[in-house]
Amino acid sequence: MSNFVRRLADAAARGGWLERPAYFEDDAVYRFGDVFAGADRAAAVFAARGVGPGARVLIALPDGIAFVWAFLGALRLGAVAVPVNHMFHPEEMRRAGLVAEPALVVADSACAQRFDAPVLDPAALAPGAPGADAEVPPYAPVGADAPAFAAFTSGTTGGPKLCFHTHGDPEILTAAAGGAVGVAAGDVSYSVPRMNFAYGLGNSLFFPLLTGGSAVLTPRRLAPGDSLAVLERYGVTVFYSQPTFFAHMLGHPDAERVLGSLRAAVVAGEVLPDSLERRLRGILGSRLLNVYGTTEIGHAVLANGPGGVREFTLGRVLAPYRLRIVDDSGSEVPAGVEGRLEVSGPTIGPGVPRGGAAPARLAPGEWYATSDAATMDADGYVRVHGRLDDVEIVGGVNVHPAEIEDRLMAHPAVKEAAVCAVRRDSGISVLRAYAVLRHARDETAAGALRQELLGACGSSLTWYKVPEDIAFVARLPRSATGKLLRRTVRELAAADALR
Repeated sequence: MSNFVRRLADAAARGGWLERPAYFEDDAVYRFGDVFAGADRAAAVFAARGVGPGARVLIALPDGIAFVWAFLGALRLGAVAVPVNHMFHPEEMRRAGLVAEPALVVADSACAQRFDAPVLDPAALAPGAPGADAEVPPYAPVGADAPAFAAFTSGTTGGPKLCFHTHGDPEILTAAAGGAVGVAAGDVSYSVPRMNFAYGLGNSLFFPLLTGGSAVLTPRRLAPGDSLAVLERYGVTVFYSQPTFFAHMLGHPDAERVLGSLRAAVVAGEVLPDSLERRLRGILGSRLLNVYGTTEIGHAVLANGPGGVREFTLGRVLAPYRLRIVDDSGSEVPAGVEGRLEVSGPTIGPGVPRGGAAPARLAPGEWYATSDAATMDADGYVRVHGRLDDVEIVGGVNVHPAEIEDRLMAHPAVKEAAVCAVRRDSGISVLRAYAVLRHARDETAAGALRQELLGACGSSLTWYKVPEDIAFVARLPRSATGKLLRRTVRELAAADALR
């Protein structure tokens, strides 16, 4: 049987891990045995509500043991777990629910009005909860290629999509990316990226449970100083985050001391600026691991180590994946020439527009075209230079400018708008907006309008989609055919950041 949860439970029993700590959450410690008992309860509760093999279970929970139980309980039944960011704006959460087409949603009961599907409060999964003692169904007899979970991605067209992964994928991802990090039974991991992201799911769920290690779960999003306290309190050895978060952390007086105690610090989600890498390598040396992956792939396929570290690169491709850099015609380019990065391997699931659609899956020999510009040197070390499409990345999260631009242009005073990400010298990335007004305004009136527009964005968009600032300009750069030149907008924003 290839049911992932069954394989996890069997491996823990064989390894003698059942009494070992798997998760730390505040003052609570959950052993491996507690994890599997919780998955059993969740499967029983889900089955009692009519969830069966193939059904989609939307999980709108913060990182915590309830998320772990719900995720594993769904897979145990042969259902498909679909994690979603529990901090989404209500409109975005409702849209995610429509895309996922779930049979059941696990979320705080206060969110029930956001979904058309039945909503189960996570308290129902706790020991002793009413109905939690229902008969535990057998493990679903699924194959390694059966859909197990789906992760949301914004894709390249603006609408949310779902990338499906199988019961066999976690072990491949753990052998590749977890092996690069060197995750082992003695490690305590902490991931700033949440488990609703493919990156965070591997960091906090697959890697520790497959290796006998443990992980710290923090339900609320922590400030950098609070995260440093978490690293110290739990004796974290492996820490995962994005460049922007590391840049914020380095402003804390305890950062060098605490980060310097780690066995490994893993950075991903955005291009790591050279200046920030220099600072981090000064603290961590070769213990800093810069990795690259996508939601479609499931986790990292490039890592700057462990076989060798070359500064200012993303390292080399991880087995069993293959990589190439191609030009616009799809032909491979010579070493050092910029082109589009493409990946081939066994876990790649391109996004589909709805949960009920047949999961898309690339055969191992097919190539997945990312939207990243990259170069590869003669030794196979890769640099990623930025996006080739309209997507911006802020704090490791994909953001579609068109969504924010639409919000700005909904105001009668705004004729045109353009939004892009800009990185400060510190390495922190933020969104900046440019707007063309229908009528010129004096400085006072422009300032009031700016605050009004930012407030409108804040009232209808998730926090990381709200621009830090809006600049009013006479015109936006466009091609001869009227198409917005986003690369020029990015260059403008980069120049503004240096002033």
